[in-house]
Amino acid sequence: MTKKLMAVLALALMLTMICSAALAVGGDLTVKEAVAYSDKALTKPISKIPAGTSLLADVNGSTAKVYYGGQVCYIGASDLMKKDASSDYFATLEKGTRVYQRAETGASSFKLKSSGTVKLCLVNGDWALVRTTGKLALYAYVKLDKLVDVRK
Repeated sequence: MTKKLMAVLALALMLTMICSAALAVGGDLTVKEAVAYSDKALTKPISKIPAGTSLLADVNGSTAKVYYGGQVCYIGASDLMKKDASSDYFATLEKGTRVYQRAETGASSFKLKSSGTVKLCLVNGDWALVRTTGKLALYAYVKLDKLVDVRK
């Protein structure tokens, strides 16, 4: 793999990690159908979030700060459902598994050089967002059928 692709992928994973770490205070939560807003006052709508979407959320009073559609936005805290069960699951990824920057096969990707345990953050269709369990948390997308030994 070229150094340029590795640098781009590393930067994207670091940005995802920073955004996700900042939003993980409330944990992985599932949303009812919700309107996403660009402001904390919930006055500037920017998109709709479909029911059942799993999000990393930082709940503060009646609003929740979430990462959706590639950006930080806000929703009403009442639009969140109970904690998503996937947040308590771990899996193994085998050496050679391809991980992606986004949930699409055309996204920047690389093959793992060694096996390892990851935390299952969310599932959307046949993709999973996972994060490493080591000291430095890195996030990546992987096809669901590549998860091995899923457990609590």
